[in-house]
Amino acid sequence: MRIIGGKFKGKTIGLPAHYNARPTTDFAKEGLFNIISNEYEFEGLSVLDLFGGTGSISFEFASRGAGDIHC
Repeated sequence: MRIIGGKFKGKTIGLPAHYNARPTTDFAKEGLFNIISNEYEFEGLSVLDLFGGTGSISFEFASRGAGDIHC
């Protein structure tokens, strides 16, 4: 799992070997954050990541400066 933007861009986060789910693809995250970034400023944003799974979307928000993240 890789962070695609923000201050942690390019960092890789490993998943446990026995983890059966697949993380959100970079392509999907780029599309999501391109849409969201046109509407919202990430700095200090409060985020609720329902059904977070691997937490990759939460890590992206944290990397981009979101202040309060709940998974």
